[in-house]
Amino acid sequence: MLTLLPGVAAAGALEVAFNSSDRYGESFTFVADADDGTYVTVNLSVTNIGPGSRTGICRATVLRPGKPVWSPQTRVGGREWSYDAATDTLKVGTCSAKVTDAGLSVEAALDGGKVALEYAKKPEPWSPEGSTIELGKDRYRHEVLVGSSPVKVTLQVPKAAEVSLTGGGYVDHSRSTIAPAKLAKRWVRFRALRGPQRAVVLAREGQEGDYAPVYLWEDKGQPQLLEAFTLAQTGQKERSAWRAEFTDREGKPALTVRSKTLLQRSAPVESLGVLSGLVKPMVGSPVTYLHRAVLERAGKPPVEGLMEVTVEGE
Repeated sequence: MLTLLPGVAAAGALEVAFNSSDRYGESFTFVADADDGTYVTVNLSVTNIGPGSRTGICRATVLRPGKPVWSPQTRVGGREWSYDAATDTLKVGTCSAKVTDAGLSVEAALDGGKVALEYAKKPEPWSPEGSTIELGKDRYRHEVLVGSSPVKVTLQVPKAAEVSLTGGGYVDHSRSTIAPAKLAKRWVRFRALRGPQRAVVLAREGQEGDYAPVYLWEDKGQPQLLEAFTLAQTGQKERSAWRAEFTDREGKPALTVRSKTLLQRSAPVESLGVLSGLVKPMVGSPVTYLHRAVLERAGKPPVEGLMEVTVEGE
């Protein structure tokens, strides 16, 4: 069953519903896959996890073919982030996201550089069955705001000329009071955002071996709910390759997502060294792989896209 959330502009697609829980975290993720192979994300989040409370965080990642990774971020206090319901605008330090008459506008000015994303579609939030997870009194909820949209990308990387690109985009929103270390054992995400076909796969395996949400969404269609998945890794770390096999609600093979080219391996807690012991109890030690990948199904043409695999430690 698909839960649609109508009246986006009136409801506030970018509204932050702050919670006082020490485990609270809320995040908006804006993704762009440009036609030249550039991958860009901007993440705006608010959290009580870690030092301080009501912390706002803005992160950006820019992966350009043949160029060094640019991944600036900033943390701000509770007085330096805000949400304006009248304009449906979220500001976090020098970063912002706003629903506009034309669609959705995102800007991140960080470390002497800037990322700007202009989505041609407005948010239309939806959450398939399984998108809300409850553990005791704590809850996690995920919603897709923009499953697929044309996007214009403007990049001003420090010490480089401004670049304007076009491609496909995606936006989602999650809100949780479940400690990240307890929320999931593994995540698999696939997004085909440009080319002839658009598709989104989202799959979570819980710490107790449960699977939800697990679904495939294709442009202009209803999400197909899936039952479970298996995930196989060959190689290690930067030499890793991944293959995820999904079954439908009848237990039959439904689709395969297979990695091709590694774009990035991210292990933020691992990189903390001796300090990692302070944060592992709450956030765990997640490692995320980002690959160019392909979605394959019997009797249908392959779909090229991006695959993210997040595993708890290695």
